[in-house]
Amino acid sequence: MPMTATMAPYTLFILDDDTPLNPREDHDCLGKMVCWHSRYSLGEKHDYDEPSDFLRNLLFSEYSSGHDRNNPVFAFLKSGKAKDARLEYNRSTREWELRENQHWSSDSDWYVSSSYAASLKDEVPDWFLDDCLSALTTGELFSLVEQMDGMVILPLYLYDHSGITMNTCGFSCPWDSGQVGWIYADKAMIEQEHGKITPEILEKVRQTLEAEVKEYDYYLTNQCYGFQLFKEDVEVDSCWGFLGEIRDVQDAVKEHLPEDCNPAIVESLQFQYEELDIDEYLERLQEETEGLGRQTAWIFCPWPVAMDMSRKRQAAKLST
Repeated sequence: MPMTATMAPYTLFILDDDTPLNPREDHDCLGKMVCWHSRYSLGEKHDYDEPSDFLRNLLFSEYSSGHDRNNPVFAFLKSGKAKDARLEYNRSTREWELRENQHWSSDSDWYVSSSYAASLKDEVPDWFLDDCLSALTTGELFSLVEQMDGMVILPLYLYDHSGITMNTCGFSCPWDSGQVGWIYADKAMIEQEHGKITPEILEKVRQTLEAEVKEYDYYLTNQCYGFQLFKEDVEVDSCWGFLGEIRDVQDAVKEHLPEDCNPAIVESLQFQYEELDIDEYLERLQEETEGLGRQTAWIFCPWPVAMDMSRKRQAAKLST
């Protein structure tokens, strides 16, 4: 809904931005936003068919054979904490066996889906790591991703009812809302932006990702604005692409005003509830200003002169 204000000689309009920039495509963001939805294209484009594919890719990139470190994926499977998968050593065959539960007829339908005849302390072939990751649930994969060194990852929830809105904490309505993905920044991304990673830096990154989701939500909810500034009937400045609450947008517009324009013009903005045509609005404003000027000139005209003008008008009427 447009807003207008006038402080002569300036008139300010704040208008809806009908073609706003998508912050996930046109802004320089720290985080990556990956989402899945049957009707909406959300976040950045990606090639992951399912959420589990995305999580497996993060873990595979982090713990593949090129990394010389203890592998938390194997440790998790050996601990017995996974729901339907476990990693056990077969002493008779001297192999590490990946066992999975098929749940065909009972809770004990375990079978060997993959095996590796070597020590897990050495470099393990990528295919065996991939097999192990494929045996884990999405929730188990996510818990391992959260534990990755230097990783900050937040869930994304969408509420879809007469429009869509997004946050990282979820919504109270279970029927029209649910999780649609994640926003994340990994160690390499954070180091490129901030250098050495510390707990304080990780908290700062978390707040940055929260802010990016909030900015994207403004885009999704059409809280997108621009302004046009006129000096009398000539446009002298304009800017578009403001996202946010209207109060914050008003504060941002102040920074664009010329020095001779009173900043109080922003505080006097009023909503226009009828359809706004700027040219017609400025023309009507000019007519009202000129009419007020004529009234003011008559009010402040000296009394003798006013009386003389009145007599002349009366005489003109009588002559006709």
